[in-house]
Amino acid sequence: MQVSPKQILRMAPNKVDYLIPGGEMINEFLGDGPGEKVCSQLWLASLVTSALAPGTTTGLSRIAGTDEFLKDCLEAAPAEWLGEAHAARWGASLGFLLKLLNSRDRLLIQTHPDGERARKYFGLPCGKDEAWYVLAARPEACIWLGFRPGVTPERFRALIEKQDTAGLLDCLHRVPIHPGEVYFIPAGTVHAMGSGSLVAEIQEPVDITLRAEYIRPDGSRLPVESMYGPAGMDGLLDCFNFDCLSREEMLSAHLSRPEEEPGQPWRRRLISRRQTGRFCMDELTARAAAPADCPNRSFQVVLVLEGEGTLRWEGGSLPVKRGDELFVPHGVEAYRCETEGSCRLLACGVPEEG
Repeated sequence: MQVSPKQILRMAPNKVDYLIPGGEMINEFLGDGPGEKVCSQLWLASLVTSALAPGTTTGLSRIAGTDEFLKDCLEAAPAEWLGEAHAARWGASLGFLLKLLNSRDRLLIQTHPDGERARKYFGLPCGKDEAWYVLAARPEACIWLGFRPGVTPERFRALIEKQDTAGLLDCLHRVPIHPGEVYFIPAGTVHAMGSGSLVAEIQEPVDITLRAEYIRPDGSRLPVESMYGPAGMDGLLDCFNFDCLSREEMLSAHLSRPEEEPGQPWRRRLISRRQTGRFCMDELTARAAAPADCPNRSFQVVLVLEGEGTLRWEGGSLPVKRGDELFVPHGVEAYRCETEGSCRLLACGVPEEG
């Protein structure tokens, strides 16, 4: 199969083994049978390798029907695939990574460094803002997000050193979650995802996590260094933002309110420049009597959330269904989603300048 920056590409599923068990809800979403591989993460159109497998291609996405990595295509001609303006600023990087995440257990309490601290402690080019779009949630599903009022670095450090799980969790707001909700989590924000949910996570393209725990909920242990790596305990505490907001203030800061797009009734802005200049996330809904006409300023990573339909662009078309993962290069100026029923897409990219 010959690939071109003037066609929409179907990506091969890219399941990634990680530190956490889970993935059953990912397989259910994809429609995988009982014999299929189960992993707690699926990385979409990924150019990022896993920090747990240095020196390998683990984490890199392939174009379906080929052995070709998307990363190699983009590096060969970044302006053709991503647009001149984006390539001039970011080179062959998308500027973000999109994942599906389903954990069988609560994730460890964690944060991610901002750009300054990522460079200082880890020599990385950027930090890690992220956002979660809840695709499915069981009745007990929840997250822990943001420090509660009164939490100090000294108190939090003492709880970390004792590995007092109950005390650490009590420092955070516990928030029940529901399908359709979107949470923006800037670098430095303390958080932990509970079990029983399927989340689409968009983040800056680095694989770095700082943890307040090394004892997992099942009692197994990670190396103590997995909490802070080369940053040490002082660096770990420095990467947390002790904002200590009330519950109402925390939800106002982190629970996104989707915006309708004037003149585009099929589009909802889930994450926009209002939250970050690093990535954006839209929900697109096409119906039989109202196809979605989608402009493509630079490039997009698209996931079919529900239904089936056909994507059409100048020179081509592609049938799609729930679970399909697509990359829309810069050479495709626009596409239309047509359906006989309803087809819902998640489209991620970078915000327009200005």
